[in-house]
Amino acid sequence: MAGLVPKAATMSLSLKKVHDICLTALVRHGASKEQSVAIADMLTAAERDGCHSHGLHRLEAFVNGCDKVNATAEPKVNASLPGAVVVNAMGGFQPLAQQKGISDLVQKTKRNGIGMMAIHNSRGMSGAMWYLAEDLAVRGLVSIVCCNSPAYLGMHGGHKRVFGTNPMAFGWPRPLSPPLVWDQASSAMARGEIELKRQAGAEVPPGTGIGPDGNPTVDPAEILAGVQLPFGAYKGGNIAMMVELLGAALVGTDMAVDHDQTFPFDQVNRGLFVIAIDPAALNRADRTSTPGENGERLFAEILRGEEGQAVRLPSQRRHAHRKLVVDEGKLIDVPETTCQLCLGMAGMA
Repeated sequence: MAGLVPKAATMSLSLKKVHDICLTALVRHGASKEQSVAIADMLTAAERDGCHSHGLHRLEAFVNGCDKVNATAEPKVNASLPGAVVVNAMGGFQPLAQQKGISDLVQKTKRNGIGMMAIHNSRGMSGAMWYLAEDLAVRGLVSIVCCNSPAYLGMHGGHKRVFGTNPMAFGWPRPLSPPLVWDQASSAMARGEIELKRQAGAEVPPGTGIGPDGNPTVDPAEILAGVQLPFGAYKGGNIAMMVELLGAALVGTDMAVDHDQTFPFDQVNRGLFVIAIDPAALNRADRTSTPGENGERLFAEILRGEEGQAVRLPSQRRHAHRKLVVDEGKLIDVPETTCQLCLGMAGMA
């Protein structure tokens, strides 16, 4: 099949080695130490949790962006409004802008019961949305995170790109367990996952996308050149539209329809929108259970009687992989081509 390549071998790396590679490569290509650490932390967390499509696989995009975005940017935080935090990424990458705004967001949310954060003027690759949602959940807050992206996705029934893959994450704190967090693209498959399928020489499921000729295909290379499709037909298309409106139209950044496919990826003004909620703000005297207790009751019922089945809670697989890596020293398997590329970018080959 056109575009497919043989399955790649893998190399095994320690978590520290992953972080060293990311940090060294970014600094070597002109990113500031602060920008580099924020990105390296996020990519390493993704590899730690087994989210390989958002780990070292993404390093090349960040490195390539270092001479196209403001890789030494110092984000500016405006926290003057009672319930809102607005962060100007100053033309730099998004991870550092997220870090700069989160403390004010948490403070305002715990003071008011609800808060929001908008990031604008960020460029290049954004990274995994669950990373921010989990950070907020660890701090005791429920959150919804929306991020727009360049045009890759078509509306259900259409044949042209009108949205990004537009990921959205949700975080729910759990006092006695790791937070429940999910992160999903509005597309049937995240673009990074399609890229990994292409690298592995594997097909994607039917319904993932259409090729440049407008016909459905299971060839990942054809879909990457064509149009990705939303999950759940029109339902996923509606979610993509909502994320586009919140993460771009509301925040005031570029929408997918503002540029054609030839517009440089790293020049798109990308946005992020976060709603954070303090569950304690909804406590009242007549409640017989807390939000956390209600959530645990739901989670227990979801899993009850499903032993041996494929049922699991969102983020359970990530946390299980994290335990193997952090507590038991499991090495991280990375495709050899990706590993060699990253080592080369870091000058470690």
